[in-house]
Amino acid sequence: MKQRTLWMLAMMMILLTMACGNGNQKEQGAQAEKLLENAQKSKDYERLLQMADSLEKAEALSTERAYYWLGYASDRLNKKRMAEFYWKASLEAAAKEGKDADMDAYAKSASRLANLQTVRGDYEAGLKGAIPAAAKLEEMQCDTTADYVNLLIYIGCCQAGLGQTGDSTEDGFERAYQKHLDNIEKNRSDAAYKNAIAGLINISYACLTIEKYKEALKWIERFGELLNEYEQRPDNYTTYTDKQVARYNIYQARAYEGLGNKEEAAKAFESFLTTQYSKTPEGRITANEYLMAAQRWEEAADNYRSLDALLGEGSTNTMMDDIENLLLKKYQANLIAGRKDSAMAVSKAISDLLEPAFKQTRQLDKEEQATIVANVERMSELQTELERKSRISWYALIGVLLLCFVGYILYRRYVGHQLLVAHRQLKEAYQEVESHTAAKERSALEQEIASHIQEALAPAALPKRKDVQTFVTVKTGKMQGGGLCDCLLRDGKLFFCAGDADGAGAKASALTAITKTQFRLAAAYEEEPERIVTIMKTTIDKGMHYFVGVLDLASGSLKTANEDYHLPLLMINEEVNRLTDEEQLQPGSLLFLYTDGLVYAMNGEGKKYGEKRMMGAALQAMKLDATPQPFVESMMEAVNRFMGNAEQTGDINMLAIRYTKG
Repeated sequence: MKQRTLWMLAMMMILLTMACGNGNQKEQGAQAEKLLENAQKSKDYERLLQMADSLEKAEALSTERAYYWLGYASDRLNKKRMAEFYWKASLEAAAKEGKDADMDAYAKSASRLANLQTVRGDYEAGLKGAIPAAAKLEEMQCDTTADYVNLLIYIGCCQAGLGQTGDSTEDGFERAYQKHLDNIEKNRSDAAYKNAIAGLINISYACLTIEKYKEALKWIERFGELLNEYEQRPDNYTTYTDKQVARYNIYQARAYEGLGNKEEAAKAFESFLTTQYSKTPEGRITANEYLMAAQRWEEAADNYRSLDALLGEGSTNTMMDDIENLLLKKYQANLIAGRKDSAMAVSKAISDLLEPAFKQTRQLDKEEQATIVANVERMSELQTELERKSRISWYALIGVLLLCFVGYILYRRYVGHQLLVAHRQLKEAYQEVESHTAAKERSALEQEIASHIQEALAPAALPKRKDVQTFVTVKTGKMQGGGLCDCLLRDGKLFFCAGDADGAGAKASALTAITKTQFRLAAAYEEEPERIVTIMKTTIDKGMHYFVGVLDLASGSLKTANEDYHLPLLMINEEVNRLTDEEQLQPGSLLFLYTDGLVYAMNGEGKKYGEKRMMGAALQAMKLDATPQPFVESMMEAVNRFMGNAEQTGDINMLAIRYTKG
């Protein structure tokens, strides 16, 4: 209470200083910045939101700096869409100001926005915003700050995430590293060291993520050298240092494991276990990054017992993030470790959390969307107000300041009344259409969630082999649903699966995601399709139909299992037939798996594509080119020609497998 009272008094002092015309804008900005930094240190992010908004309205902060703080507070409150909105607004405000823009706020907003997009995996958007922002900072000769250096790192991380590795990515990382060293040499401050350490962590993690283990070791070594130098400082923070030492060791273990040097990996992991951080719930979960890569499933499963304690400490993630990043991995570790009872318990917990997770996501999106709309309206009103006040200021004289102030108050009361009337009218009109739009908005939100899930279902490319060729494509429709085509290689055998969920939207996509996970987990240690399907059925509810096949690449023997799903096509010598339960494939045989979205595609006249037309198109595509990629592309061209300008409603997933036997 006392702290809030002091904050209000400080705010009143700033406003009074502005009203009396005393002091300069730079001094007012410094006072306002100090207030905001105090709120940041106390982690009172709701108050930080209010303060940034009030100080911006009072013109004690530049528009771009106010939006930066609004984005920072929103991000800490896990309102990611609002944070992204404010940081983009900060960059737009700086662009309007031109050379007079607050470049420090511009750099901070650009860096935070790039980090948010990088963590989210939205690499294309990250590059689209970060590259021109870095160029602008260079142009304005503002390229010596930590925020600019972080931009270079996030650009490299996005390029790595998109597979754009090469000299440009490496050069970006090297430039960022050198600038961090220059900053340390110049300042020798705690902040300079921590900024450099954070940068090296991001670079190392990016290299590990794309499995560039040799490059990762180089950056991890630099990370260790800088960390060792920081430890020699008399003011180093012990808990911080211990955590970074633990991170350094676990990164080393992952890199050596990736290179097949298991002995060095194990040594690095033993060093990790000597840190205090390794004994915390967060540290035990971090340890699993190495343990699961090393297939030490028993130890990983033991560590996941700390997950409840970690989540109990107050996760800043949404429930959906916790399911994806933690619970699914816990399930995998227990299942492969043979702890089926624990795996079943985790699976049930995931199922129980899915519905409230979707509700939480929808609620957050709804609240953030409403706030964003309100802020767009407020920004427009604020711009109009600023223009009006600017015109008035040319005619304002010191001798009539009080009179102008009274007139301003009266005018504001009049405008407030008009706005109240307009608001009442708008509310009445809104209530008339609300009932018609609510269902549409809910549907759109569910489809957005479903789209994100469907994009994550596309399988990674298989290694190139002489005995088999594969190609898969995923094209989502307006009513995203549960389409699945997946395949993987293990021990000279190709495991593949196709399926569809009943219905559409987020629930169907979530069920498909679980099905894919179950298929991959079961295929990791089972070889019989019937066994794989049996395992999948233990955790998959009704409403999912799928087909599983296992092809022995040495002999051509094909075994299948079907859970109420249509059979794939088998094409040999330009003949198209449905696959039987067991087949002995001959070299040149082509298997074609597809989801219901292909045969149910409709044209502008309401006609379905249908199985007969689909099989005819398959025969024609086989004649043109029996290689998987051209074949699938021909099938997609055929269905697109049929649909014409009609909108695609269902997902279309296709997988072609050509057996060549070397």
